[in-house]
Amino acid sequence: MFVIEKENLRLKWSRILLRERPDSMKDEKKDQEFVIPHEQPAAEAGADGRLDVCDLGSSALSGSMAQMQFLAEAARDLNSSLKVEDVLQKIAQRVYNLVDCHLFCVMLWNEEKKVLEHSYSLKFGEHLAQEGSFPLGYGISGTAAELQRPVRVGDVTQDPRYVRFRHVEVATRSELAIPLIFQDRLVGVLDLESMEPDLFTEEHEQMLTALASHMATALVNARLYEKMLYQEKDRERNLATARKIQLGLLPERAPKLEGFEIGTAFSPARELAGDFYDFLPYGEGRIAVAVGDVAGKSTAAALYAALAVGIIRGHVMQQTFAPAELLSHMNEHLLALRTETRFLAMLYALVDAPARTLTLASAAFPYPRLVRDGKLQDVNVSGLPLGLFDTPEYQEIQLQLQQDDVVVICSDGLEDCLYEQGEQLDDNRLDAWVHKLSTRSAQEIAEELIIASEPALHRVPADDRTVVVLKVT
Repeated sequence: MFVIEKENLRLKWSRILLRERPDSMKDEKKDQEFVIPHEQPAAEAGADGRLDVCDLGSSALSGSMAQMQFLAEAARDLNSSLKVEDVLQKIAQRVYNLVDCHLFCVMLWNEEKKVLEHSYSLKFGEHLAQEGSFPLGYGISGTAAELQRPVRVGDVTQDPRYVRFRHVEVATRSELAIPLIFQDRLVGVLDLESMEPDLFTEEHEQMLTALASHMATALVNARLYEKMLYQEKDRERNLATARKIQLGLLPERAPKLEGFEIGTAFSPARELAGDFYDFLPYGEGRIAVAVGDVAGKSTAAALYAALAVGIIRGHVMQQTFAPAELLSHMNEHLLALRTETRFLAMLYALVDAPARTLTLASAAFPYPRLVRDGKLQDVNVSGLPLGLFDTPEYQEIQLQLQQDDVVVICSDGLEDCLYEQGEQLDDNRLDAWVHKLSTRSAQEIAEELIIASEPALHRVPADDRTVVVLKVT
């Protein structure tokens, strides 16, 4: 009897394998076709009435190999998709190839809510919109999930655990629930119901239990992928909102100042930037220019930059501080935050249009470039970065500007990007570009410097890039 059951199981696996083979394999030459033997006992009794032991072992081995091949193909198929809906459909196809049932349902475990949730249902092979959830131990499927072992009921009318599907008018008589377990962790439950009593056999239970671990693995992978995809999209939405807010902190356009052209360009290395620039009114014919670069990149640097802009604007609304004085106040505020590894390099300049003067103070910001009469020179103004040292002293210098003077203020991102292009290893290349573009308008100079420092194709910029250009007209 045992040998006959083993042979029947082998034949069933073989039929499944043949049924699920690709059409291209079915159409191969006859001598390459998968041969299915006629259903017959695995071995016949000899003259002495005893079964051939070798035939018994061969039959058992064939059945085992067929099962292993089926499970391997099922695992590849189920894990070929990373969408939960697709995996559930594949599970349904695999199950219907093994057993005919009238109701099919997969319920997935919600770890946060501690409930099983209806995720995919079929009624007579057609999709069934089924919603709702229930706890462990509720119904036959809930019992299987709680015990983490299969529950097979031949007649549900005699089992008090049976709970009818909501809004499903099917006179269920037998039910089989298989828990889906991944590394001792509940993933969900496969629940099958039939209108025939005792439809589900021990063989069905064994086959589906063997397949359940592959179902669970595929569902875990798909749910993890979809969770990561959702988190990534959520992150992108949040970054897009944050970028919009950050860009909103920057001036919409450069201010108009009689006797001057002002140009700006800004290019973040990532979604969010640690660079910023701002223009602040200082009365009739006078404006202040602030250009800053926070150490680091992305979200933390962007928040620090937004804070710095807020501090600057708050101070200027109260009083029009001189550049060095404002840097000192900024340092006090940022130092009080005690943010490790964060500091700010910044240049603060006051433009007096009627007097044609430019007064500057720097907190470790790169030297501005001045082009006068076709010659380029650095404006040597320096100081300690903001937010690191107690009571640093900041010095001011004042330039008396002339007709056609060009002052270019750049964050160090331009030099970093030009350095990565590998053509020169010092500041000469940036100087050459500034000198070359000095006859253009202020806005053209700013934009062309950003273009000139663009990294090679498919490479991420080394740093944020910010340019502010003042040109005396």
